[in-house]
Amino acid sequence: MASFRVRTPVEYLRLLWRRRSFVLVPFIIVSAALCYAISKLPNIYESRTSIIVDPPKVSTNYVQPVNQIDINSRLQSIQKQVLSRTELQRIINRFSLYKAIMDRGTPIELVIDEMTKHIAITPYSANSGVYAFQIAYRGADPRTVRDVTAELAARFIDANSDETRRQVYTTIDQLEGRINEVKLELEKIESARAGYLVRNPDAVPGQEQNMLGQMNSLSMIRQSQQSSIDALRSQIATNEQLLATLRNQDNVEPDTPVSVGQIEGQLRSKRADYEAQLRQLLTVYTEKNPEVVKIKVQIDAVNRELDDLKSRTEQDKQVKRRSRNNNPQITNLEIRIDADKRDLVRKEAELEQTNRSYLELQDRLRATPLLATESTKIERDYTTLRKRYEDLLSMRDNARFSAKVINDFSGETFRMADPASLPEVPVSPKRNLLYPISLAVGLLTGLIAAIAIESRALTTIRDSRDIAHYVKLPLLVTVPRIVTRRERRWRPLIGAVKLFGVLLLIAAAVPLLYQAIKYSGVMSLLTGSY
Repeated sequence: MASFRVRTPVEYLRLLWRRRSFVLVPFIIVSAALCYAISKLPNIYESRTSIIVDPPKVSTNYVQPVNQIDINSRLQSIQKQVLSRTELQRIINRFSLYKAIMDRGTPIELVIDEMTKHIAITPYSANSGVYAFQIAYRGADPRTVRDVTAELAARFIDANSDETRRQVYTTIDQLEGRINEVKLELEKIESARAGYLVRNPDAVPGQEQNMLGQMNSLSMIRQSQQSSIDALRSQIATNEQLLATLRNQDNVEPDTPVSVGQIEGQLRSKRADYEAQLRQLLTVYTEKNPEVVKIKVQIDAVNRELDDLKSRTEQDKQVKRRSRNNNPQITNLEIRIDADKRDLVRKEAELEQTNRSYLELQDRLRATPLLATESTKIERDYTTLRKRYEDLLSMRDNARFSAKVINDFSGETFRMADPASLPEVPVSPKRNLLYPISLAVGLLTGLIAAIAIESRALTTIRDSRDIAHYVKLPLLVTVPRIVTRRERRWRPLIGAVKLFGVLLLIAAAVPLLYQAIKYSGVMSLLTGSY
């Protein structure tokens, strides 16, 4: 499909000319309604007055301002007071303002809002750095506008004087109350601060370094004690090993003397001979035979000698054992080992106590940052509160001194620089500007209507150029429009009917559009309300 054919400016103008009635009728309706609405707008007059803020007559080196609020904040406070609902209602009743609105039964709140829109407070800096502000009021009657502006200026001046005196004495009362509150808070935080330091002595500044020094000292003591214990344990182990060696030597049985062994061997040999003779005699004789009895007696005598020899040998061994058990070297070693063990127990107890003290200091040191943080917070709160208390005392003393001279010498005063003027020329509406704008809006409306109606013609085939562009074929034949004689006779009548219809449409549409504009609230924006 061929793309959209771009028209020339001449073709667009021809399209608009063909639809000129659709441009002209909306232009007439919209422009006439707007111009009529503008002509019906009431004239709005504005009166202005300037008020200068005079600085204090006494130097701030002698009398400090009671409050430190800047002039902007102070003006806003006074403005809220002067433009309050009660004050504005008094002005409305005094000058009979907005009677038309109030006659319609409009609530007083909406009337006050309407008046607030017509009041403007504009601060500015006058010459030589002097602060000033301007009061402006707009209304329909010039004299009423001037009187209302003068009334507002007088109320601002009176409100400033009342505000200055009220601020002085109110500030003193507030400072007294605040001083008592801060004093109670200061006493509480002083008590809490002292109690906290008593319960947590580690929170005292410098205590952390003290504990670190104690831990270093205990660490050196602990190392010394551990070295002493290790040396003592080594000494005990050495002495116990030596004692065990000596005791092993004492536990060896004493050797039997050689002579005793020879005698014992001779006696056993002799007993063996006697026993052999006895066995031989018993084969021949009975046990009651004198020879047999004799041999038994000799055997018993030999046994007694062996027993005596064994008893003497055992006694000799016991004597040797007792002499070994009384060895002074073993006794000295045992005494030394016992003393070393008692000393070891004592030193281990001392090391345990040192370890407990070290761990206790370590735990205290870990808790010190938290305690120090809390202590710092308490100290900071105490310092801040103390500073605030001292500042409040200074402010109270300054306020008391200022109160003595505030009425005559101190504080800013409002002075009227320019009285309220009687306006002669309305400031709104600006008809010289609004009439051309209304004509432009009407023309724009007509153009939009014509373009909207003729937009279909831009996408349809209307002439030979459209055929050549969309179909890509040459135009061979055109059929002209055939108008009959009857149609020619009816043309003037149809034209007259159309003209009458257009005039009727304009006559009906202009009032309707004017009413729509009037009740839409659009024209109220053109009156220049604040």
